[in-house]
Order: sequence, then C-alpha cells, then structure tokens
Amino acid sequence: MAKLVLSLNGSVIGNYFLEKERFSIGRKPTCDIQINDQGVSKEHVVILTVGNDQILEDLGSTNGTQVNGQDTKRQILQNGDVIEVGRYRVKFVSQKAMPDMDFDKTLMIPAFDRTKLRQEEADKRGPDTESISTAVANARNVKTIFPLGAVHGISGELAGQEIELVRAITALGKPGSSAIISRRPAGYFITHVAGKKHPIVNGKSIGDSPFPLDNLDQLEVGLDKLQFYLK
Repeated sequence: MAKLVLSLNGSVIGNYFLEKERFSIGRKPTCDIQINDQGVSKEHVVILTVGNDQILEDLGSTNGTQVNGQDTKRQILQNGDVIEVGRYRVKFVSQKAMPDMDFDKTLMIPAFDRTKLRQEEADKRGPDTESISTAVANARNVKTIFPLGAVHGISGELAGQEIELVRAITALGKPGSSAIISRRPAGYFITHVAGKKHPIVNGKSIGDSPFPLDNLDQLEVGLDKLQFYLK
C-alpha cells in the first residue's frame, strides 16, 4: 500500500497510508493531512488512487505545489517522489501490488451492470469480490476488448467538442471544480477531484467515491455539460 511521509526541516512528523481513494492535504481541519502553515492553502492538494496509480492534483493553491522541485498541476506519482507543500515535504512511497496492470491498454472487459456493481461494493462480501476477480482474470485470458468511451460537450467551454477517453485518466473541469474519468477493467468511472460542487450524473450529485458510467449518461462538471457514450 502506498503511503506519505510528512517532514519539516528534515525531521519526520508522521506517516499516512493512502487507504482512501481521495486523500487531501491542506490547512483545513477536515483535510486528511492538516498542515497549519499560512503558506499552505485551506485545500491545497489532493491525491486520487485510481486502480494501481496515485494521481496528484493541485487544487488551485495560492503558492502552488512542487514535485521534485518542479511546479506541477497534475501528475501520476512515482515511488520516491517528494511533494513540496509550503515549508513541508511529503515523500511518496509505493510498492505496487500488481506491476503488470496497465489501465491505459485496451485489454478491458465489458462493464458490469451499475446496480449490481454498487450492491457488490456496498456489501463487500467475499463471494462478490471473488466473482469480480475471476471475471477480470478470465477477460485477460480471452483478450476481450472493452468499447472505447468518449464525451461530447453539450454546453460550457467544451460545447461541440468530442473527447475520446483513450487514456487511463482524463481530467475535466478546472482546478477549482474538477473531476476525472478513469478506465478500469469494469468500465469507465467518474471521480470528484476538487470543488464544493460534486459532478452530477443524470441530474444527481455523486459522492467522493468513483461512480460507474453507463452509455449515454449526462454529466455536469463545473459549468460544463457533457454526454458520455461508448463507440
């Protein structure tokens, strides 16, 4: 499991395991790592766990975020990366459990029924987990190809545009109100990243957990309205 090592002036302050899919760092008490420093924004940066990767995104902080001394807005973290947040250093440590997994490839399986998938995640019973694992393994063996997804801009800055979801992660919105769409073996998922307003799917706001998408779902991310579809 990946973890963060927080330090100040070379002295380690704490270790934090990334057990949540959305892990926040900032000055607010509600952040997973609270840093009481005026150089740190209330909600400074978030780390999303998507599949076997951790994606860092700066939340429009005043002083910015650096990784290994370079300014960054969004990037996939690598083992040993050092994140600079104000005067503090956060080292990312990861021993990936499944190094052979690559969600940027087209080796996918057909999406599970959304209602069934939510029930499985809610129940978290052994047989359900085993069924999903077996399905993924079988899909790899037969090399089933999952249909390519895309979004079409209905209104907002993306109106009239088509974005093919060919990458493992596709970012939508702006730093103050953003989300990502990720490709997984079970299909496409949308996840809230930043902003008080969560993404809306078919008129209903989603939570902080990744939300499975169905063909022709209507999405709202910030001021952008889009339609998700499978090609």
